[in-house]
Parts: sequence; C-alpha cells; structure tokens
Amino acid sequence: MKPTSPLQRLLPASAWLRSYQRGWLADDVTAGIITAVLLIPQGMAYALLAGLPPEVGLYASIVPPIVYALLGTSRPLSVGPVSVAALLVANALGAAGLAPGDPAYLSDALLLTAMTGAILLIMAALRLGILVNFLGHPVLSGFTSGAAVLIIISQLKNLTGLPLPTAGSSLDMLGHAFAHLSELHMATALLGVGSIAILLLLKTPLTHLLQELGFNSRTAGLASRTGPLALVAAATALVAALGLDTAGIAIVGEIPAGLPSPSLGFVDPQRALDLLPAALMIALIGYVESVSVAKMLAYRRRQKIDNNQELIALGAANVAAAATGSMPVAGGFSRSMVNFAAGARTQLATIIAAVLVGVAALFFTPLFYYLPQATLAAIIVVAVAPLFDWQTALKTWRYDRADAAALLITFLGVLVVDIEIGLLLGLAVSIGIFLWRSSRPHIAIVGRIPGTEHFRNVQRHTVETWPELLLLRVDRSLFLPIPRTSRT
Repeated sequence: MKPTSPLQRLLPASAWLRSYQRGWLADDVTAGIITAVLLIPQGMAYALLAGLPPEVGLYASIVPPIVYALLGTSRPLSVGPVSVAALLVANALGAAGLAPGDPAYLSDALLLTAMTGAILLIMAALRLGILVNFLGHPVLSGFTSGAAVLIIISQLKNLTGLPLPTAGSSLDMLGHAFAHLSELHMATALLGVGSIAILLLLKTPLTHLLQELGFNSRTAGLASRTGPLALVAAATALVAALGLDTAGIAIVGEIPAGLPSPSLGFVDPQRALDLLPAALMIALIGYVESVSVAKMLAYRRRQKIDNNQELIALGAANVAAAATGSMPVAGGFSRSMVNFAAGARTQLATIIAAVLVGVAALFFTPLFYYLPQATLAAIIVVAVAPLFDWQTALKTWRYDRADAAALLITFLGVLVVDIEIGLLLGLAVSIGIFLWRSSRPHIAIVGRIPGTEHFRNVQRHTVETWPELLLLRVDRSLFLPIPRTSRT
C-alpha cells in the first residue's frame, strides 16, 4: 500500500500496525509457523545451492525478513533466500575462480549481498523502478525457465554422487555426468530420488487423500506444507541410525549454533569492482521477482504496493543480510504463496517466522548434523521445478512469434552460454523488437459502420467511406519530438 503520511513513508509497517485487528492474530501466527517450517530446510538448501555453509541460509531468514516487514508495502510477501539469486552467487564466484569452502568465497558472497542492497537503494534514490518494465514477461519467463533447468542440473552431483564441475554451462555438466555415469553412488542416488518422490507425494496426492479421509482442506494443506521438514527429520534420523555417512552419503555436518554477529569485514573496494556486474544482475532479478509476486498477491486482496518503496525495503534487507553474514534475499514465489494461502494478514506472520528460524539457529542446529545433502538437493529440485514455465512458451508462440523468439533466445542463452549472457541476449532482443515495431506501426484505413459511430478496418468490415476523406488508425504508440519554444 502506498504510504500517505510522513510516518508511513518512513515506516510503512505503521499502516497495518495502527489498523491491526484482533481477529487477524490467529491467521498471522498460523502462517508464521507454517512459513518457518518451510523456510528452515529451504534456507539451508538454497545456501547449499550457492555453495555456502547451511547456516548462511538460516541467517538470511532471520534479520532480512524483519527489515522488509518494517519497510515493505506488500503484506503477504515472504522475503528470504531464493533459488535464482543463489544460483547467480554460485555462478559469479565460480567464474572468479573461487571454490566453496575457501575463506574468500564466503567473504565475496557477503560483498555481493551488500552491493546488491546498495544498488537497490541507489535505484530507489533515482526512482528507477520503472526500468524493470523493459524486462518483459517473455524474457523473464525464458530466464526463469532456463535457470530452473540449470539449477536442477547443478544438483545432480548431490542427488547422485556423480563428480560434476561447480561451474560451466548446463551442456558441460550434463556431458560430464554421462561421461562419469559409472561412478554413480547408488546409496546417494536412491536417497535423492526417494526424497524427490516423497516430496511430490506430500504435495497434491497427500492433500487429496486427507480430504477423502474426512480432514478439512485447511488441515490437509497444513500437513502437506510441513512435509519438507518431516522429510528432513526422517532422512536425518535414517542416516544417523544406520551410519550411512560412513557409506559415502554426504551430510551437512556441524552447523554452528547461535545468531549471526554484525560485521563489515568483507568490504573490499577492489573486489567490489570485479563483482559489480554480478551484483547488478542479482539486484535486477531479485527486484523483478519480488515485485511480480507482490503485485500478484496484492491484486488478489485489492491492495497496492509502492514500487519505489519496495526498492528501499529490499535494498535495506540485503544490506542487513550482508551485515549479519547471510546471502542475497528477495521475495520468493513458492514461500510467499504458502504464506498467503496459510492466511497471513500482515507482515507480523513474517516476523513470527523469522523469530522461529532464529530459535532453531540458536538451539536446534546440532539436530541437522546428519542431514544428507541429497535430501536438501531434492528440496531444491522440487521447489524450482514449477519455475519451468513451458505453458507460457506455448501460448507466446501461438500469439506472438517475436515475443516467443525473445523467450527462446533467453532460455537457450541461459542453458548453452551463461546465465547473465542469456538474460542480456533476451533483453537486447526484446528492446530490438520494441524498436522495430515502433518504427513500423500497423496503419489501417477505416470507415464507419452504417448506422453507428464505430469505425473499422475497410479490409475486414463493410463500412462507409468518403472520397474527400482518408481516415487512418495507427495501431501503435507514437513518439513525437517536443517542440522547443523560444523565449522572448
């Protein structure tokens, strides 16, 4: 909702705090608990995707969401670690020659997060939120679909135990996987594939089964959403009880207990220049993803969001993330949908979820020691698979071949060349199509339909025309120079 008073402009949360109703509390508490249950395993999984220690994903789910809750204008948006930003971090640091586990790897990841926040705040100061309009839906769809495939391929190593490179195109990784197929670790593969199957069963099939057994839709949905945490608990207990880590199954290992300590020790101006292109990409994609989800949810509840305030909120959340030792954050689609469906009325649900994740980071991290990385990889795969938007590709191909070309070029660029290059290619094609269409607008000669005041194309309708008049309709926006007036 767009701030109106000075207090709301400074602290948008004051809008829902002043109008908070007692009946909302139960919904916010329930949504906060459900979101936290999803966020704990998902946060660790996305940290793994970024090549970072699992506690970094937990830290990203504590302070940054609270900062957004106070400064953001979307009430149900859930901010935290997201898959695409995690992939961009891994890609940028891998291209820089760093490997997960290196001290410089974590330091550069924190620097990337801080730069992402700073870029978003600069965009807010310059009121550049409108720039995201150039990133059309076909390009964004092609990018997210390509990123989803790339993320799934990148998790083959953790799902199967195959030795795969940490960087490179999807074709390189797939080729490497087939070349080393004989090195498949059967126990890891069984656990990974089994975890994916269980997660899929815990979604729609479990919900339908519980409803057929007499449970209401709310209870059935709650049981389905707690599935990932239940799987984490079961897989961890299985590995610990049978000693499967000694059989070659990779586990998370020791996770430091406690909350993150604020620090700016990662600041390095020289490294900042090297990482600037990646930070720009993370900021742009994170903002577009967040605003797209926020607008969709706001439309469903007849609410409004302020695009520029979202830049401020996401920028501040990322700066806070860097200062507290965590990875880039944005509004996640699946997590926000869970938060919305669970009945979240305000950002109090996000604050409750963050507090619960903080409690888990303080007291329960030893319980995750035997958590298999194959299970975390399965959580990533199931979470990002819906991002592969083939339906949009088919619809775009039917209605607009030029937009379909932009989508396809972006998708193939992400998979074959590089994730950043793919997006830039799609953006260049999209802008080129826009300029081409603007320079060649469709112009129709129109006439009046007899007995009406409606004018239609003479080639498609039976209309009245006049020899002394030529009526034209330009089916594109016109861009005309503004005449300069001379001063006297």
